Amino acid sequence: MIKINLLPPEKRKKIRKVQAAQKKSKLPALAGFKFSFRFDVLTVMPAAAAALALLVIGGSFFWLGYKEKSMKERRDTMRVELNRLNQVILHIDDLKARTKKVRDRMEVILAVDRNRFLWPRILDDVSGALPRYTWLDNISEVTPFPQLTVRIEGNTMSNILLSELIANLEQSAMLDRIKLISSTEQKHGSYATKFFVLEAECALNEPADSAQVAAK
Repeated sequence: MIKINLLPPEKRKKIRKVQAAQKKSKLPALAGFKFSFRFDVLTVMPAAAAALALLVIGGSFFWLGYKEKSMKERRDTMRVELNRLNQVILHIDDLKARTKKVRDRMEVILAVDRNRFLWPRILDDVSGALPRYTWLDNISEVTPFPQLTVRIEGNTMSNILLSELIANLEQSAMLDRIKLISSTEQKHGSYATKFFVLEAECALNEPADSAQVAAK
């Protein structure tokens, strides 16, 4: 850009003199200016301590936040695991209940199966032990199994035949402890007979202590 000074020569000289004087007056002031910096310990140390304290506090807050987040995650994980374990426990309890029902049913089935052939074998042994001229009127159960006691009622023609019946019953594998309860004479038409009542225990009976424990 070109500047053209249109002032008269006299004014141009005055302006030049004024500008030169201003430059001279400014140079000494700039030459005397000095930049000085002084390290003040009393001022810097508190500021540094405050900055360090802020750093420690900020770090503590950050660490506590991280710790809280970690504990929350662990708590959530433990809750999930606890719920899973509760489901497993419920499943185990259900299996235990089902197992108990199955065992109860199996015990009933085993008891029925064990006693299914009990009476047929007893009747077979009693009928096989009858001597001649001897017949039965009744066979009944006095006490149930596993403490089974059987009552045998019948007639025979003599005491000898009654003794033979008792001896034969004592050889039975199903009966034990044969006892004569009573023996009385009866008339059957023109014949005199001996009406007898016998009791016998089953040889397959369980001991009394075991039966009481099983009943409880």
